[in-house]
Amino acid sequence: MPRLELVATLEGHHDRVWQAAWHPSKSILATCSGDRTVRLWGPQSPSDFSQWVCIHTLDGAHKRTIRSVAWSPSGNELATASFDATTGIWEYDARDNEWECVATLEGHENEIKSVTWSSSGQLVATCSRDKSVWIWEVEADNDFECLSVLQEHGQDVKMVAWHPHEEILASASYDDTVKIWRDEEDDWFCADTLQGHTSTVWALDFNASGDHIVSASDDQTLRIWKMFAPNNAEGVATPRNEPVYKTVCTLSGYHDRCIYSVSWSKVNNRIASASGDNSIRVFEQTGGSGIEATWEPIASIKDAHGVHDINSVSWFPTKTHGDWLASAGDDGIVRIWRLVQED
Repeated sequence: MPRLELVATLEGHHDRVWQAAWHPSKSILATCSGDRTVRLWGPQSPSDFSQWVCIHTLDGAHKRTIRSVAWSPSGNELATASFDATTGIWEYDARDNEWECVATLEGHENEIKSVTWSSSGQLVATCSRDKSVWIWEVEADNDFECLSVLQEHGQDVKMVAWHPHEEILASASYDDTVKIWRDEEDDWFCADTLQGHTSTVWALDFNASGDHIVSASDDQTLRIWKMFAPNNAEGVATPRNEPVYKTVCTLSGYHDRCIYSVSWSKVNNRIASASGDNSIRVFEQTGGSGIEATWEPIASIKDAHGVHDINSVSWFPTKTHGDWLASAGDDGIVRIWRLVQED
């Protein structure tokens, strides 16, 4: 059986760490914290991954907690979402080896909970306690135009995530649902509402192809949803002739407190989850397709951050280190794990 092996412990934040996000192509990890900073971490040397150092600290742009951090597809920009109701856009200047906040996106009425870039790098999505999802278009000279304000969630929106290849957005909410948003002639609309969780949906992620979503909830379950296109072989109805998502697997009994974070590896197709029960679990698909699938736990670690909640897990995005998993917790610490096979 595989196991999670600790690679490195990253210390430096002065408050809880909310999210850890890997650079799209380099061995750099961005983390954001209640201390109102983002830290960028890298290995001390190319040959030694056991020692990581803070290579940049981004601060001064936000007045309150930074709840979410996201890389642009190029890795040359970062977006930061804050409880001060603003989103910062940071750009790397290679000449000065510095990060600068080049734009501040305003409009949300309350704390922003999540920010994410589309795969094209042309769109940014944010969501907030004000129950809304905003979609921004990237324009020239660090200008951003709000294309749409989506207000169909009934409660606080916890997370937004883009489809890995298309301009399709998913959002998770305190109203116990996941919503799918699509664009039709510059008019964004809710194309599907995914119902099944019985409490807050905290997090979600797409698989590599984008035809499945995993969602994590306060109801202590993970749900795996499959997209069914019109005229699908399984006979799943598709009202309005639009694709729909249906639950094909529910994972329950593996966490005994709220599941705060979930990450679907784009490299090895494994799912990692993190919970208020202080554990990390890794799942692998063992069979099934169509309207039913089976997933089983293959590795877990208890007390991954001691007695503290784990707020974020994130798989490394490329084959370079596809078995790496980052976690971040209320203890202010970030850890990097490696999934290894037991002899």
